[in-house]
This record gives sequence, structure tokens and C-alpha cells, in this order.
Amino acid sequence: MKKRTLLIAALMGGCALQSMAQQILPDDVAGDKEYRRVCREYELKSKNSVELLQAYLDKYPDSRYTDRVRSLIASVYFEEGKYKEAIAMFRACDLEALPDAERDDCAMRLATSYLKEGNLRDASVWFLLLKEVSPRYQSDATYNLAYIDYVEKRYNKALDAFLSLKDDAVYSSLVPYYIGEIYLLQGNYEQARSVAERYLKVYSGHKDEAQMERVLGEACFGLNNYQAAIAPLERYQGAVSRPQRKALYELGMSYYYTGVYSKAAATLGETTSVNDALSQNAYLHMGLAYLNLKERNQARMAFEQASASGFDPLVKEQALYNYALCIHETSYSPFAESVTVFERFLNEFPNSPYAERVNDYLIEVYMNTRSYEAALKSIAKIEHPGARIMEAKQKILFRLGTQAFANADFSKAIEYFNRSLAIGQYNMSAKADAYYWRGEANYRLEHYAQAGNDLRRYLEFAPDKMNREYGLALYNLGYTDFKQKNYNGALNWFTRFVDRGTVNDRAVQADAYNRIGDCNFYARRFDSARQDYARAVEIDPSLGDYSLYQEAFVRGLQKDYTGKIQILNRLIADYPESQYLDDALYEQGRAFVQMEDHTNAINRFNILLKKFPESNMARRAANEIGLLYYQGDKYPEAIQAYKQVITNYPGSEEARLAQRDLKSIYIDLNKVDEYANFASTIPGGANFDVNERDSLTYVAAERVYMRGEIDEARNSFTHYLQTFPEGAFSLNANYYVGLIDYNRKAYNSAIEHLDKVLAYPNNKYSEDAMMMSAEMAYSAKDYEKALTVYKQLKDKAVSPERRQLAKTGVLRSAYMLGNGEEVMLAATDLLAETKVAPELSNEAHYYRAKAYLDAGKVEGAMDDLKILAKDTRNIYGAEAKYKVAQIYFDAGQTGQAEKEVLDYIEVSTPHTYWLARSFVLLSDVYMKLGRNLDAKQYLLSLKQNYQADDDIAGMIESRLNKLNAEN
Repeated sequence: MKKRTLLIAALMGGCALQSMAQQILPDDVAGDKEYRRVCREYELKSKNSVELLQAYLDKYPDSRYTDRVRSLIASVYFEEGKYKEAIAMFRACDLEALPDAERDDCAMRLATSYLKEGNLRDASVWFLLLKEVSPRYQSDATYNLAYIDYVEKRYNKALDAFLSLKDDAVYSSLVPYYIGEIYLLQGNYEQARSVAERYLKVYSGHKDEAQMERVLGEACFGLNNYQAAIAPLERYQGAVSRPQRKALYELGMSYYYTGVYSKAAATLGETTSVNDALSQNAYLHMGLAYLNLKERNQARMAFEQASASGFDPLVKEQALYNYALCIHETSYSPFAESVTVFERFLNEFPNSPYAERVNDYLIEVYMNTRSYEAALKSIAKIEHPGARIMEAKQKILFRLGTQAFANADFSKAIEYFNRSLAIGQYNMSAKADAYYWRGEANYRLEHYAQAGNDLRRYLEFAPDKMNREYGLALYNLGYTDFKQKNYNGALNWFTRFVDRGTVNDRAVQADAYNRIGDCNFYARRFDSARQDYARAVEIDPSLGDYSLYQEAFVRGLQKDYTGKIQILNRLIADYPESQYLDDALYEQGRAFVQMEDHTNAINRFNILLKKFPESNMARRAANEIGLLYYQGDKYPEAIQAYKQVITNYPGSEEARLAQRDLKSIYIDLNKVDEYANFASTIPGGANFDVNERDSLTYVAAERVYMRGEIDEARNSFTHYLQTFPEGAFSLNANYYVGLIDYNRKAYNSAIEHLDKVLAYPNNKYSEDAMMMSAEMAYSAKDYEKALTVYKQLKDKAVSPERRQLAKTGVLRSAYMLGNGEEVMLAATDLLAETKVAPELSNEAHYYRAKAYLDAGKVEGAMDDLKILAKDTRNIYGAEAKYKVAQIYFDAGQTGQAEKEVLDYIEVSTPHTYWLARSFVLLSDVYMKLGRNLDAKQYLLSLKQNYQADDDIAGMIESRLNKLNAEN
């Protein structure tokens, strides 16, 4: 016992001497009584036993029971799991002063407290002491010392100790787990399996059963007996909430080696939460498993992750090669992977046995990729490109041109087409197509001569003379000549187009017949023109209003006035929303005039004035009414009619004619003073009593302008306005000054003068003034004014082109104002036009879709978005494709949302932001469906391939964090 006393005294740091001093103190009977009371509270496990024991120490600091009371407090702390407090209190007392049994108990508790706190060094010291001097705790100490050796990876020593306890009554069921684990760590799989099998047979239902299933499974795996490994590893996985990664990995690999590929991929996916060699290999075999399941998208993403890790170069090489093959075989390349992955492989593994094959694949990628910019940059690195590379470059430049064309960047498109054509004739089909689309781009820029040249070159090189594009080239050539007023040339092209019949679009066919009719009309072949217009109506009645109007006009020229009226009646009845209604009413009135049926003529003109008071036709009709009354000697009616013309249409030619006739009537009636009084009430240009100086001053300025002497002309017009601020030609002068300033970009002055023109909206300059005023207002972001003026222009415009331009201005102004109702109306109005350029149609559908969404009209928005989503090459289609999927997701239609995004990934887009948003959305879909592994894969793929500096990175990280938290 002397040896044990000295050891404990040394460990406790000299406390034994202090205890010996305490023992010579005199007895305190009252203290003894209190001591027994607090000990009883301890034994009864009273909740306040620590407080009572501490109170005793405070009251009797010199008591002979101090050490025991402290050991009791320490023991309470130990039982409560307060190991730090227990250690401190045990260290404060002399354990040697305690009875032997208590002394050993406290030493065991102190050693265990150190162990619980992770202080293995001090725990080992106390367990060694107990092993040497305490027979009662020898097995416990041996077990704990073995555990410490196991933790500190002294496996041989730990194994010997654990084996010594295998027959121990207490530890025989505990040590097999560690024995099996050590055998696994040492690669002794047969022994590990034997230990685990015996344990599971003898100790079924024991707390370590799940872990021993794992040991058995891992041992079988180590012995390459993958089939035998599956069952115990599955039982382990089902029994614990958080299986070990290594065990899951081995279960996944066992599935893989036994051909259970679906379970292999899913199980291996659960092991990839840490970026290490195990994850890298798991990703590789996930990819291989997916390949066997023919799920190439999932395989591609798994290989991608394996190839991004550098822990094992051989695994990386194999993964990168398979990743490249998956991209090549699936044509997957949303972020230019189809090019970059092959380049990356050749750069990282130039001596790989796969290198030659990868180089061949890269050439194929150049020929077929949608990642045009990346491919072009890659080709630029090749010092001596061969014919196949040059052919690929020719095709890539052409496709970049069509991409720019789809985004309405026609100048950039022409630049790409020029570069493609400059390469040569490696691919004749690409060369022909480049001519075709360069012609289209030039046409959109109103470069009609260049467009015609390109389209004729297309006809020369086109390999297929019977395809749709060949027919459309003929049609477009017709328009290039038509726009240049070369009607004979246009007639030839349009006729060749309709004769071929290779374009089955009825609207295009009908339009071509209308143009043929126009060409015959201009050549005064009226019978032919009538037949052409009639044919257009037959083919596509939706374009019939123009056809009927022109046919009626031709009948008038042929003096068939009754036929003219009848056809116009048909137009008015069948097309109540036609843009030609005002023209039709006017021409009907003129037909009645020709038939000398003045009553019906006046009736038609009055209908026109009532329905379309702002129309240019209304000015003519109003003047015609006055003239008919005047010719019929109905002076009071004529006076009233002429006054309306002069008042409502100041500055117009009709107002001048009305003034002339009105003056004659008043002179005939001998009411000159009455005329003078009326004339004095008319502002500005309506004062027609023009003196000679007024007229000469204006005419001189106008002639200077016509000679092209712009500076002098502006000074002369300004001088006129200063001299005659209310002169007969003030409207004219204000218009010319406004026009000059507009062309010089002196917009403030231009607006000032043009606003004076717009104050009388029915003059002959009003349409041009409106055009310039609206444009300037829009550029200055005065969208309210722009909207108002564009609306006026829409009603006033004579030509279909300018009417469409006005409708476009209304739409854009309303959109910039955030006026959803106005946007919906304007977009619908614009889309009702018979000929709307695709880029303008896209804009209208996009603005209307956004307005619908803002108004909560999702169904209407979806109709527009689906139309836009058909072409993701342009920015509207790119965003629309994403929004369609998002709307499905928000409506709980996850299957539809997934299908839409996967289709988006397949078709791709140059506008990668919206594709990246779709990847994020797809991860949301998979998280909602509980497919967290798929969600993670798409997020990681996006993170590695999308490099733009925007909000996508934040979206990725927030979702990855959520997925990691759930795991």
C-alpha cells in the first residue's frame, strides 16, 4: 500500500501532507453532526446536495472531512456530466485520505472525466495507476487504455489489450467492435469478417450490431466479395441516421461492381459532400453507372465533378475523357463546354492515349458546335489550320451572323457574313446561305441595291433550287426592286416566286400577288392588276382589304364607277377594322361625283368626316363637300363647309382652295365685309389675305432651301417669322426651321418650332412634324409626350410603314411609362399588322407578356412567352424560355418546369444569364421533388462553367448551403 500512497500523493501535487495536518485538529461534535446530514443528502441524491456540501465546507473549512466532502461534490459533478468541474474538485482533494474503495472510485471517475474532456494524456496516467494498483478496476482500466491507444492509432497495442478482454464478463460484447475495426485498418479482412460474423451471431440486438454489420460489409468489400458486402452494409445504412462516408462509398461501389447501377449512382452521390479523393472516385463511378443506365446528362455532370478534382491524376484523366465524350455525344454546350473541355483535355493530358482521338473529336465539335465564340477563339490558336478547320471557321462565322441577325444587330451580322464569305468556298452551302442572310440584313437596313446583289448571288450558289429559301430569295428580290421603284424588275421576281410555289405560306403568296398587281397597276395594265388583286383575296382573305381597295381603284380608272362602289362596299363590310376604310369612303364619294350623284357623294364624304376626322382623306372630303355645294349654287351650305375646311385644316392645300372659293362666293353675294371679318378671326396660316411682301419673303426663303443652302435658308425662314409672326406661311416656315434644326440635332429649337406646327394638326406638314417630335420626345425620355404624339401619328399616317412605326412608338413609350393597359393595347394593335418584322414582333410579344404578368394575367402572358421561347437566339426568347419554366414551377407543375428547362439546355442560347437562371430553377425543381443529388449536380456544374459577375453566384451558394444543411 505504501507504493500506491506515494503515487497518488505525487499525482495530487502534495495534497497528502495537507490532509495529515487536518487530521490532528480537535473533533467538532457539531461539525460531525452537520457532516452526517449533508452526506445523507448526497446518498439520497438530493437536488441541492452540491450546495449543501459546499455550505458545509464554507462553514467548517478546517474540518477533518474536507477531502471526503470535496470528493462527494466532485462525484456529483461527474454524475451530472460536468467533467471540467469534477476534475477541478477531484484535484482539490487528497484522494489518499479516502477509504480504499472510495479512493479507487474517485480515481476511476477522475480518469474517466479526463477521457470525456479529451485529455488523453492525463486519462492514461490515471488508468495506468488503476490498472497497476486496483484489482477491481483493472479490466476497466485496460479497456480504456486500449481505447486511448485505438484513438491515437497505436493499433497493435490496442489490439492486444482488446483481445485480452474478449472473455471478460463485462467487455466481451464491447471489444469485438474495436477488434474488427483494427483488423479492417490493418487490412486483415478475413479476421475482421470472422470477428463480425461471430459477434452478429452471439450478440444479436446489441448496441454495436449496426457497426458490426458495417465491419462485416467493409471486410467483404476488402476481400472483393462485393455481393456479400451489400446486405450487411445495407443493414448498417438502414440502422443509423448518419452512415460513415467510407461505408456508403463501399456500398455504392459494391452496387456498381454487381451491376446494380441505379443504386450505385444514388449511394455514391451521398458520399460527395467533402472534396477529397473518395469523392473524386465516387463521382467517376457515378458517371460510369449513369452511362450504363443511358442517363447521359447525369453521367456528364458526375464526370465533370470528378475531372475538376486533382487528388488522383489517373481518375481525373479518365473522368475528363468521359466528360468530353458525353458532351460530344449529347451536343451539350450551354456554356461553351463542347469546345473548352476538349481543349482542356489536350492541355492537361497531352501524352494521354486518348489524345489523338480527342483531337479528332475537337474538329467535329468545330463543325457542329453552338458555342461559336469559344470555337472561333480555339481555332485562332491553331497555327496552320487545314481545310476541315477552315470549313468549320467559315460555318461558325456564318452562324454568328445569323445569331446577330436574330438579335436585330444587322450591321454586326453583315460583318460576320463578310468574314465568312472572305474565307472562300470550303462549304458552298454555307457560302450561299451567307449571301442570302447578308441580303436580308442589307434589306432591313434599307440598303436595297446591296440586298439585291446578295440575293442574286445566293440564287447563283444555292445548291438546292427547290427549297423554301430559294423561293423566299425570289420574293425578297421582288421587294428590293419594288422599294427602288423598278416595277418591271419587281414584277419579274414576284412572278417567278408565285410560279415556283415552293413557299406554302398563304400570307406571303397573297402579298406577292398584291405586289404583282401593284407593278401592273404602275404599268397601267389595269385588267391584269385587277386579276392579281382578286387572286390575292382568294389566297388569303386576311390581306383582302388592300387587294379590294386596289381593285376598286383600278375599276375607277377604267370608269367602272358602279363596280368600284360595289367592291368598296365589300371592303367596308368585310373589313370593319381595315386601315383603308377612310380611303374607301373617300373613293366611294369620288365615284359618286364621277357619276354626278352629288347627294350620295356628299353623304359618303360626311360619313368619312364623322368617322375619321383626323385622316388626311378628311381634308379632301371636306373640301369636296364645299365644292359640290358651290357647284350646285347652294351657297349657304358651301360657305359652312368651306369655313370648316379653313378652320379645321389650317395651312393645308385644301384650306387654300376653300379660301379661294369662299372668297368668290362672298363676292358673288356682295358680302365682302363679312368675308373680311371671318378671315381676320383665323390665326396663323389661315389668314389668306396675303400681301405681296409676305408671299415674296416666304417664297424667296423656300427657294434658298430647295437649292440646298441650308444655313441661309434657316436665316431667311427665321427672318420671315420675325417679320410676319402671323403670316400666311408661318406654319410652313416653322416646319422648315424645325426640320433644319432636327437634322442638325439642335433638338430644343426643333421642338419649339415643330410644336407650333403641331398646334394645327391637320396641315400638310403635320405628319412629318409628328414623326420628328415623337422621336425627340422619346430620346429625351419624355415618354408622356412621345406617347401622345405617336398616337396622333398613328391616326394621321398615310403609308403603312409610317403607321407601323407610329404603333411601335406607342408601344415603346407605354412600356417605358409602365402603363400596362396601354402596352397590351399597343402590342395587340402592332401585331395585327400584316407585315411585321420578326424582331419587332418579338418586342411586342415580350412587352405584352410583361404587362400581362404585372396584371396577374398569367394565361395571356404564357401565350406570348411560348411564342418568344421558340427562338432563344434573341434576348426576348432567352428570357421567355426561362419565364415559361418559372411560371410552371410557381404553379406547382414541377414536371412541366423540368421538361422546359431540359429542353432549354438542349437548344441553348447566346444569352447565358437566362440559361444560368434556368439551371438554378432546375435545382429548385429537384429540391422540391426530393432529388437533392440532382439539384446539387446541376448547381456544381453551373458554378464551374458560368463565369459572369452577376447575381447567379449568390443564388448557387444559397442553394448549396441549404442542401448541405439538409444533409
